[in-house]
Amino acid sequence: MAQENYFIERFEQYKEIERLIYQADKQRTLDRKLFNRIVEKLNAKQALLSQEQKLYLAYFMGYQKVIGGDVQAALTLLNKVIKQDEYTVLKHRAIITKVNIYSTSENYSEGFTVLNKLLPQLNEMEGKTSYADALFAVANFYNRLSIYHLSQQYAWKLQASNPSLRHICLANMLMVESNFFLKQLTVEDIKNINVSHCETVGETMASNFIYVIIAELYLIENKPRLALDLLLRQLPSVKRTEYYLLISRFNSFIAQAHFALGNFDEAERYANMVIERIRVDHSSMSIVRASKILYQINRKNNNLALALKYHELYMAHDKLYNDDLNKRSITYQIAEENNQQKNLRIKLLDEQNRRLILEKVLNERTREKDQLLILSLMLIVAILAYWTYKSKLTQRKLKKMAEYDELTGILNRRCFNELADTAIKYCHQSGQPISLILFDLDEFKAINDTYGHQVGDWVLKNTIMTCQKLCRKNDIFGRFGGEEFTILLPGCDNDKAYELAESCRSVISEISTVETSYDFKISASFGICSSENGSYSLNEIVKAADEAMYHAKSSGRNRVSIYGIDMPNTVEAPCLHETATTLD
Repeated sequence: MAQENYFIERFEQYKEIERLIYQADKQRTLDRKLFNRIVEKLNAKQALLSQEQKLYLAYFMGYQKVIGGDVQAALTLLNKVIKQDEYTVLKHRAIITKVNIYSTSENYSEGFTVLNKLLPQLNEMEGKTSYADALFAVANFYNRLSIYHLSQQYAWKLQASNPSLRHICLANMLMVESNFFLKQLTVEDIKNINVSHCETVGETMASNFIYVIIAELYLIENKPRLALDLLLRQLPSVKRTEYYLLISRFNSFIAQAHFALGNFDEAERYANMVIERIRVDHSSMSIVRASKILYQINRKNNNLALALKYHELYMAHDKLYNDDLNKRSITYQIAEENNQQKNLRIKLLDEQNRRLILEKVLNERTREKDQLLILSLMLIVAILAYWTYKSKLTQRKLKKMAEYDELTGILNRRCFNELADTAIKYCHQSGQPISLILFDLDEFKAINDTYGHQVGDWVLKNTIMTCQKLCRKNDIFGRFGGEEFTILLPGCDNDKAYELAESCRSVISEISTVETSYDFKISASFGICSSENGSYSLNEIVKAADEAMYHAKSSGRNRVSIYGIDMPNTVEAPCLHETATTLD
C-alpha cells in the first residue's frame, strides 16, 4: 500500500511539472514576469525532474539569459540541450534560439556556422512544430544581417507553411521591416499593415516592432505628431517587455519626434534615457540618433562643452554602427565565398571519384583509351586553377572593401588609423614633425535634403578628387565618416599643413556644379594640428584638429583654423597650445 501511494504521489508530481513546463513555454514571449516565476518554480523542483524536463529547464533558463543580455551564459545552457540527440524537437528549438542570439549579439560569423547546420535540417523538420520557428529564425537572422531579400523569401515560406496565429504575426513583422528597408513601404501602405494577429496572441514585442517601423515612416514623411502619438500610446506595453533594445529604439524616436515639434526639454529627456542604457561594446542607430539630438540641443543652447561631448559620442557610435553594417556585408560575402568553395570541393571530389572509376575501366581496356584519362585530369586541373584564380580575386576585392571607402576610393577610418599610427611613430622616432588636417563640408545635409543623395555623392567624390591632386604621394588621406575627411602629412609642420589646407579650401569653393544641373556653392571648414603643439598621439592630434575645425565652423565656415590661436571656447589640453588662423 505504501509503495502504491508513493507511485501515485510521483505521478502527480510528474503531471504538475509537465503542467508548469507547458505554461512556461506558453508565457515565454507573452508575459515575461509570469514566465520567470514559473521557471523559478521548476528550478526549485530540480531533484524531481526527468532528463527531458531538466533539458526543458536548461532551455528556459537559456532564454532568460538571452533576454537579460547575458549571452555567454545563455549559450552555455543552450549547448547543453544541443549536445544531446534523444529529444530532437527540443534540440532544434535550442539551435533556433542560438541563431537568434547570434543575430542580435552581432556575432555574425558564428551565426552563419549555426545557420549552415540548421538549413539542411529544414526538410526533415517540415510538418513538426519546430518548422515554423526554424523558418522564423532563418528569416530573422538574414533580417538582422540587412540581407532583406533573403529575409523576405523565408518570411514568405513561413506564411505559406499553414502557420499558427503567432507565426503569422512574426512573419508579418519581418515582411514589414524588410519592405521598409527595401524602400517598398509607403505611408499609404500603413492602413494595410495588420497587427491584429499579434494582439490576438499577445505578441506585444512583435506588434511593437511593427509600430516602431510605422513611426519611423511617419518621421521620414515629416509627420512627427502622428509618430509621437503612436509611440507614446505603445510605450507602456514596450516597457513591459523589458527588452532594452526595443525600449531604446522607442525612446530615441520619441526624442526625435519631440525635437521635430520643438519640444526640446522632452526631446532631451527621452534621448538621455537611451544614453543611460548604453551597454559596453554595443552600438545601434538608437544611440546614434539620441546622441545627435543631445548634441543639437546643447549646441542650440550654447552649451559648447556638452555639445562637444555629445558630438564625440555621436561620431564614435556612428562609426561603430557603420563598421557593424560593413561587418555584416563582409561576413555575408565571406560566408557565400566559403559556400562556393565548399561546393567546389564537393564537385572536385565527385570529379575525382568519377576519374578513379574511369581509370579502373580504362586499365581494363586497351592502351589507346588512356587519352580519356589524361583529358579528365587536365579538366580537373583547369577547373581547380580557374576557381583558385576566382577565389584570389574575391579575396582581393574583400580586402579592398575592408580598407577603402567605397564611394570616394580613399582609406576608411579603420585603415587610416592603422597607417597613421605607423607614420606618427616613425616621425616621433626620427624627430620629424607631422601634421593633421581635418575638414568637413559646410551645410552638406542641406545639399542632400535639397538636391538629393545622388547629388550629395557627386559632391563628395568631386571634393576628394580635387583635393587628391594637391596631396603628396606619402600623404595619408581618409574618410572619417559622412562628410568629414582627414589628411595626415608626415614631415610637415603647421605652416606647410596650412598651405595645403588653404589650397584645398580654395579649390573646393571653385568646384562647378553645372554637371549636377543645379547651381549651388560648395565649401568646407578646416582644422589643423601638428606635433609642434607637443604631442605625437593620434587621438590627441585628431581631437585638437576637430576642435579647430569646430572653431572654423562657428566662426563663419569656409575657412582654416590652426589649433591654439584665437579659440576662446576651447579648453587648453595639457600637452597642446592653441593657435588659430581664419580666412575671410
